[in-house]
Amino acid sequence: MKLLMFVGDELIESVSLDKELVSKPGYLGNYKRRLQNKYRDLYLSDTRPEFFVANDTTEIVPTERLIRG
Repeated sequence: MKLLMFVGDELIESVSLDKELVSKPGYLGNYKRRLQNKYRDLYLSDTRPEFFVANDTTEIVPTERLIRG
């Protein structure tokens, strides 16, 4: 599994995730925060980054859907 960060249509970075820990509270949020801080200068205040999780079958799922079930 990978966490993908997009700003607009641009893939900024992808991070490998431990499939067993994805459901652990705070696991995805920690990675999202780190990526947002790392690339804060890349996006304007009106352009928010979007995060998606891609599993091994290349299905891409918005992180909000994973967190909320």
